[in-house]
Amino acid sequence: MAPIEIGTDLPTFNIIALGGQETGKTVLLASMFHRLTTEVNEGVFRLETSLDQAVHLTNLYRRLRDPDAEWPPGTSLGETRSFTFTCIGSAGGTEFPVLRFNYLDYAGELVGGGPTSEAALEQQEERQRDLEQRIEVAHALFGIIDGQRMLAGLRGDPKGLLYLETSIIPMIGLLRRAKCPVHFVLTKWDLFDGTLDLGGAAGSDEPMDENDRLVVVRDELMSQPAIRNLVEQRRREKRIVRLVPVSAIGRQFATMDAEGHMLKRRNGRLRPVNIEIPLCAVLPDLFTQIEEQLQAADEEKLLAARRDRARLTALEAVSAVGKLLARPAGSALRIAADVAIGRNAFNDRLADMFIDWAGHRFDDKMGRVNAVVDDAKQQLNELGLIRNAVLREFSERMIVLKRQLPASDLADRSSR
Repeated sequence: MAPIEIGTDLPTFNIIALGGQETGKTVLLASMFHRLTTEVNEGVFRLETSLDQAVHLTNLYRRLRDPDAEWPPGTSLGETRSFTFTCIGSAGGTEFPVLRFNYLDYAGELVGGGPTSEAALEQQEERQRDLEQRIEVAHALFGIIDGQRMLAGLRGDPKGLLYLETSIIPMIGLLRRAKCPVHFVLTKWDLFDGTLDLGGAAGSDEPMDENDRLVVVRDELMSQPAIRNLVEQRRREKRIVRLVPVSAIGRQFATMDAEGHMLKRRNGRLRPVNIEIPLCAVLPDLFTQIEEQLQAADEEKLLAARRDRARLTALEAVSAVGKLLARPAGSALRIAADVAIGRNAFNDRLADMFIDWAGHRFDDKMGRVNAVVDDAKQQLNELGLIRNAVLREFSERMIVLKRQLPASDLADRSSR
């Protein structure tokens, strides 16, 4: 199993994906990797990984794309997969690595949703402790929900209702331990088109838009006391919890037969939906939680530090962060981060990136003159420009998500 890391040469963000078997985790990861390595024309960043991991994920995607091939196999019992992705930013024809994601896909039997072998049971206690340690250094937790079984439960199918109780509810205990942002990722969103055929659940036989459909799912989840309590706890503690619908294949690639099996179309077209959103949400949500714990006076000091750093070289900027964290404003930032995301998940390199991200937010909030910021930007080196462009891209995608799917923010009462 991969070692726990909270920082190397680049700021490193740890993601843990939890979910039972056959939830679509493997297809989700393969589709996301393909989107973010090949379709770079849509943004200012792309992903890279090691050759062996790239080959593995590419083969999974090739199998997914082949209409004559079986669907890619899911995570086996006792299997935990670890991937390291480097985020490459680009601006003006120049590319630099700006951060890393450690992505851990945990075996389904740890959170329910599949039978457990005797051998797995013998190892489960040790692996459970390992998972709890990893949650302490996580920067995002993805709770993967099988959209097909969720839809069955909404339609009153006993097996779907059983899935809710045996696979989703057991995850909640683990998610409650996390200080970092939590994202429920609802897979197979393409199955939720139209009226949903929910009878009285939707309240109408008229076709619903995407947010209406997400509201139906959200309300069903929130009807479960364990999930509702988790959301209320995180709201009180100013921690983020989202519900993000995704489709790794889109609406034109496969159809469901009468027995509930997904069949690939001979001429189907892969058009994933929201597949990059969970990854893009990691930094904005993490940094927003930290920002919520900062006082206005500390924000002012960090803004001043950010403008000073804008005139430094990359090497000088890294050194300046260490000095800043030893001052009152830096101490306030570290305390805020400890409260917001946990002491073990924060380090100097994350602080460096937070100051860049937060500086833009503080400029907007306090009505600063853009020309002042622009003057500082002119003296940034290429790496700084590219990193800021990537951070803005992440933030803008979250703004779009909020606008299109307000029901995705479970902790926001105004979305109800």
